[in-house]
Amino acid sequence: MRTVVYQSFRTQNIPPWIAVCIESVKTWTEVQGFEYRFYDDRFFDLVPPEFRARASGHKCVLADYARLVAARDLLKEGWERAIWIDADAVVFAPERFTIPVTQGYAFCREVWLDRVVYGKPQFNLTVNNSVSVFCQDQTIIDFYLDAANAILRGPEPLTGLSIGTDFLLKLHRARRFPLLTHAGIFGPEMAYRYLQDDGRFLRTYLNFQTSPIYAANLCLSHQGETSGFAGEKKGWSLNDQTLLEFIARLRSDRGESLNRWFNHEYTPDASEFDRPLSRYIGVRRAFKSLLQAVQRR
Repeated sequence: MRTVVYQSFRTQNIPPWIAVCIESVKTWTEVQGFEYRFYDDRFFDLVPPEFRARASGHKCVLADYARLVAARDLLKEGWERAIWIDADAVVFAPERFTIPVTQGYAFCREVWLDRVVYGKPQFNLTVNNSVSVFCQDQTIIDFYLDAANAILRGPEPLTGLSIGTDFLLKLHRARRFPLLTHAGIFGPEMAYRYLQDDGRFLRTYLNFQTSPIYAANLCLSHQGETSGFAGEKKGWSLNDQTLLEFIARLRSDRGESLNRWFNHEYTPDASEFDRPLSRYIGVRRAFKSLLQAVQRR
């Protein structure tokens, strides 16, 4: 299947770990026999000027929009499949990371650490576009762009997730499109827990992911965060050094140090995206809804 993999990032002052991530994707592209296309900051020129002004404070929104336009253009060029991969994603097992989707489109299953309660991780299940697949027969791009246009023209304040994760979760609840499970996402605390080899977090995380992971998005938007994790080493933060350490460890054993915690304990079902993954989050959401109902009276 004639496939092009495309990415975008600036070409100056590139963080060292981002450079490693991009190179890992190029290597994976070669291993898979795909073509590679890179866009610099002119990538944002694919976003209409009126929306560039509205979303100027949210580069994630601009990138979410531009990747759709680029995919549409690439498919018009004659590619049978276009695969977007975020620049802050590392492919650490290039022989094992495969994209089985050959029809339609797909995005990523996301397991996100919401909080820790009495030492127990509480995860949310959602959808992200860190890896996005668009095939020639896809029916999503025009619809997605129309929806993004409506959101960007609307009165609601924008966040970095407005036309990404927030929109895709709602869409998946309605359409149940295919989700990739071999690409995980790691915020600051999950990165920390991996480096500490903390099975309490990794086992639950991987089982909600439903498969081993061979690529990881490392959340550029969270770089520099210093958090008060229980039992953490004093002064730990998600910075260039810790991200390079994270990547090096994953690549050194092709992710075995992560995937050894996967044990098939969780069975996904049709309602999993419509309900909280943990009892605590369910109670918390129910209380919040009750409070809002009382306030509206």
